[in-house]
Amino acid sequence: MGQRHFIISEEQRREYASGFLLDLIVNSGKRYSVVLDGSDRDLEPLLVYMMSREYMRLDQENYYTPTQKGVDKLDNLKQRYEEYLAHFDLYCAVDLERGEFAFEKIFELDDDQWDEYINQERFVDLRIAVAWFKKINPSDFVFLSFLKEGRFDTERSNWQFDLLSGLIWEQVEEIIDSAIQIEDLTFTTEGNETITGEMVIEDIVRQGAKLSEKLYMEEEHLRHESSEYPNDYYDDDQESYSVVTYQNYYDPYFVSPLWFMF
Repeated sequence: MGQRHFIISEEQRREYASGFLLDLIVNSGKRYSVVLDGSDRDLEPLLVYMMSREYMRLDQENYYTPTQKGVDKLDNLKQRYEEYLAHFDLYCAVDLERGEFAFEKIFELDDDQWDEYINQERFVDLRIAVAWFKKINPSDFVFLSFLKEGRFDTERSNWQFDLLSGLIWEQVEEIIDSAIQIEDLTFTTEGNETITGEMVIEDIVRQGAKLSEKLYMEEEHLRHESSEYPNDYYDDDQESYSVVTYQNYYDPYFVSPLWFMF
C-alpha cells in the first residue's frame, strides 16, 4: 500500500459535524437552546462555530435555528450523499483479476447472499483511489460511508462528545491511509510493459460509470414491474437518485462542482 499520513483539518472536522447537526435539526426536529443540558453541553463549541459560519442564528426564544446558508449547506450534503450512492459506492468491491464489480450481481441475490458475496476476499475497495483520481477529498467519501452505515449514532450515550472528539476522525484518517492508492495499482505485463495505476483506475472508472447507469435503469424497471425484488442499489429513503446525468460520467475526469462547495 502507498505510504501516506492523511490529516483532516480541524475546520474540515467541524464542517462535517456541522452538516450532521444541521440534518438533526432540520430533518429530525432536534432543538438546542443557548442553555444546553447534560451531554448536549459538548455541542456548544460546534454551535458557536456554526454561528460564526452563519449556518445558525438565534431565534426569539434563544434557540439555534438554521439560516438560509445552513439550509443550503444541508442541501449540498444531501446531494453529495445521493451522488455518492449513485456513482461511487459501487467501487467498494472490485475484483481486479477478473475485472468484475460485485455490484453486477446486486439484483440477483437476497440480503444474506449479498452480504456473503460482497465480503469475498477477491473484492477490494477502490473508493479512495477513485476519490484521488477524481481530485475529490477522500475524507468526503469516508464521511458519507459512515453516514450510510449509521456510525454517527445519536442513540448512543455521549454521541455529542464523539462527534467532536478526535477518535472518529482518526478512524477516517486511518481508513484513507490503509486504503489501496492509485500507485498500488501499477503492474507490469508479461510483455514487460508498465501499466500505471492512473491507467488502471481510469479504466475502472469508465467501467463503473457504465455499470452505474445499467443498475439505475434496471432498478427503475423493477420498480415499475414489481415492488418486490432481492436488493436495492440505492438507499430506500432516497426519492431522487441522480443529481447529474449518467452520460457525464462516461468522461472519467468529470467531477460535479457540488464536491467543491462548502
